[in-house]
Amino acid sequence: MDRRDFFKISLAGGVSLALVQRPKALAGTSSSFVPSNSKEYFDSTGSFTQQELIELAEKHGAPLYVYDGDLIIKKFQEFRKAFQDNYPKVNIHYAFKANTNLNVLSMLRKQGAAGECISTGEMEMGFEVGYKAEEMMFTSNSKSLSELEFAVKKGVLINLDSIPDLENLIEVCKKLRKQVRVSFRINPDINPHTHKNISTGHKFTKFGILQSEEELLKAYKMAKENSYILPEGVHSHIGSQILEVEPFLENVEIVTSVALKLKEKLGLELKFLNLGGGLGIPYYDNQIGLTPKKLAETVCPVIKEKLKNFKNLPELWLEPGRYFVAQSGILISRVNSVKLTPYKNFINVNTGFNHLARPLLYEAYHRVRILGERINFSKDLQEYEVAGNICETGDILAQQRYLPLPKVGSYLAFLDVGAYGFSMSSEYNSFFLPAEIMKKRGSYYLIRKRETLQDLLRNQITHPELKT
Repeated sequence: MDRRDFFKISLAGGVSLALVQRPKALAGTSSSFVPSNSKEYFDSTGSFTQQELIELAEKHGAPLYVYDGDLIIKKFQEFRKAFQDNYPKVNIHYAFKANTNLNVLSMLRKQGAAGECISTGEMEMGFEVGYKAEEMMFTSNSKSLSELEFAVKKGVLINLDSIPDLENLIEVCKKLRKQVRVSFRINPDINPHTHKNISTGHKFTKFGILQSEEELLKAYKMAKENSYILPEGVHSHIGSQILEVEPFLENVEIVTSVALKLKEKLGLELKFLNLGGGLGIPYYDNQIGLTPKKLAETVCPVIKEKLKNFKNLPELWLEPGRYFVAQSGILISRVNSVKLTPYKNFINVNTGFNHLARPLLYEAYHRVRILGERINFSKDLQEYEVAGNICETGDILAQQRYLPLPKVGSYLAFLDVGAYGFSMSSEYNSFFLPAEIMKKRGSYYLIRKRETLQDLLRNQITHPELKT
């Protein structure tokens, strides 16, 4: 990828997505991403009926996050089976950052998921629900010495991002006199055809060692020659919300080439190849996604063929997050008011980008449902912006949506928010974080209480001397 391609991603990547996600008016034409009938509109809330969501909001208040636990398990099992059917040794790491609720972590661990962690906090949460050190990996482009020390002491595998990262780790290991297993993240310089803010695999990002440079061989040589460092794998995560198989295939070609080069130049046979995550989901009505089956059937034969001369075929590691949890989640909000102007119409709701940051950060599209409204698709719809309650112009959660006119007090649901929804939320504007509910086998569980004023004040310290 040259610099011009990078600027196309930086300046146009999000815009092109925005053009796709804003359907044309329904008069005379209809977008393929707009529900075509009432049944589809009501069925698209997953295992929850719209009345069920209304009742949950009435009982627990809104905004409210609701998850389908059975769907999370189904998605994990579907993904794992697809790869186990096509490769002999597979290790699935759940990317904790997608949704760190302890119940989600525990549920996936019980299914056999390992964990991919970005921080000490995420590692601690893994230990909290019973993950063992060997079941987790610690990966970040910017690790502090204290984070490295924590991971080394615990025995967590560390995914290194650069030679300076390795040098810091060596100092920590010398101090502790303790060995640690490592892999290196490579930068394959691939355009994954996703939004610029979640495109991690091109050479202008902050992630990884460029695979085409001698620095990569130098890093592995340094690691191999150091008695404290045990190089076991290679890692490459090219981006998120990828719906085309070609970027994954290109990544596999590069990762396997790196493995062959390390065997040839350094006599190092890697124990695992980590292809990262990135498999996307269909966020639009009628959109077709990339299935784990198709992905596995495409990439696994390439690995087996290219590395057939290895004494032991490396394990295949993958680290999805979004794919397991996104479609399980719904954010229920309440309509505060409807504002009609000569230029735009606004549905004002009692949540904002403090609870759902993706539309602002990534120009992301989430389907919207006015709960309980029966719709005549030929005449009942108008174009609205769904506006949050945060004091920012950018706090628009859904743009140019054709929706029925809601009543004040109606409930409005945002779909597919199980990943990077609550986990990216904040207390901005001093709003309380929502409660979270999990449905599993027909029963409902409160898995996080709604915050109160005490939560906003809990770590603040006031001093009489500072009042004057």
